[in-house]
Amino acid sequence: MDFQTIQFHPGPRLATIVLNRPPLNIINLQMMDELNAAWDETDALGSQVVVISGAGDRAFSAGVDIADHVPERLQAMLSKFHRVIRRIFESDRITIAAVHGHTLGGGAELAMVCDFVLAADDIQIGLPEIGLACYPPVAAAYLPRAIGFHRASQLALLGESISGLEAERIGLVSKVVAPGELDACVDDYVDRLMTKSSAAIALTKKALREGLEHRFEKALDLTEKIYLKELARTEDMREGIQAFLEKRPPSWKNR
Repeated sequence: MDFQTIQFHPGPRLATIVLNRPPLNIINLQMMDELNAAWDETDALGSQVVVISGAGDRAFSAGVDIADHVPERLQAMLSKFHRVIRRIFESDRITIAAVHGHTLGGGAELAMVCDFVLAADDIQIGLPEIGLACYPPVAAAYLPRAIGFHRASQLALLGESISGLEAERIGLVSKVVAPGELDACVDDYVDRLMTKSSAAIALTKKALREGLEHRFEKALDLTEKIYLKELARTEDMREGIQAFLEKRPPSWKNR
């Protein structure tokens, strides 16, 4: 596919996606189609880690194009955007959102469903949809469990942006660094993830999703089943245990 709204660099271990509509990297229908096409390729390659960032100095993304919220485009917009969101959230790939500047609305939603959100301290993250008499469906579904009902209400009902440090304090982002250190921070996370078994990481992500989506007793039943029926059958779990007992570094097969 000839990508025009994103930069996509695929790879069997690491793939990178850059939202490329500066200065604000507004997400339009074409970008949604291109993000879905890029995800097709990461799935085909079995990429272990996917990093999503935004081009330019001003924004990761200031959200979904307001023009696509008009009635005749609304259903297509929600369908395409939520397909991207579901694929990121449910994927075996480990996802890192590297965010800076304005991270608003759909841009904030795209970032929050990633496994790690690494932020420059110039970030202003928020959900301004209420000012247009709208609400953010992804954030409404995700945030009450992720950061608590009252903090989710503060963001969605007031529509005011918060700083990176505040976002880190409430658990909306993983880590905040100076803008000039963001690339190095991302590289550090990627390097550490690459030392792990990709099979174990994918199943751990699956188990964490169950913990987010279900009450404790149900979640524990499901995470136990994943452990016994999937993780325990991987070559890498056997190798990890054996390597520890033999006091040697593990040699992952990533299966």
